[in-house]
Amino acid sequence: MAVKDVGLRTLLDLSEQVIDQEDGYWVRIGAWEVGRSRRGSEGSEVKMKVVRIGIAPQARIRERMLAIARGELKPRASDPKIWFTSMRSLSQVLSDENRALLEGIRTAKPESISELADLTGRKQGNLSRTLKTMSRYGLVKLVRVGRQVRPVVEAERYQIVT
Repeated sequence: MAVKDVGLRTLLDLSEQVIDQEDGYWVRIGAWEVGRSRRGSEGSEVKMKVVRIGIAPQARIRERMLAIARGELKPRASDPKIWFTSMRSLSQVLSDENRALLEGIRTAKPESISELADLTGRKQGNLSRTLKTMSRYGLVKLVRVGRQVRPVVEAERYQIVT
């Protein structure tokens, strides 16, 4: 379905662009049509999975987790599932290279880490460490199939909440 709203089309076209603010800050634009579906491999409609990522100081994350454990706070379904303590730590895990890796996994659907290494040209040991880090954050699932480990991307889009 084509987007008829010119402003929305412009935002969608600017998605993933980085704008330097020249004062040490930058802005990355992220825009997508929420609720849009795409066709799965069997032709059925598949909803795009969006993972919400939260950024908060370590003390606030800890207090939130303790409040949940004590039953004082009931997390909502819309709350972030992944937490980082800073934009810097988030940007290290979701660097341009790692986002390209996620897209490669999503599109190529490799059966093993060694197949992914061949596809990306990255060394298997380095790739394995990167995937384990992403797995700890819940960005990638590592599925054991026999003697091999198959990487599976957990989402198609990421929404950052501060």
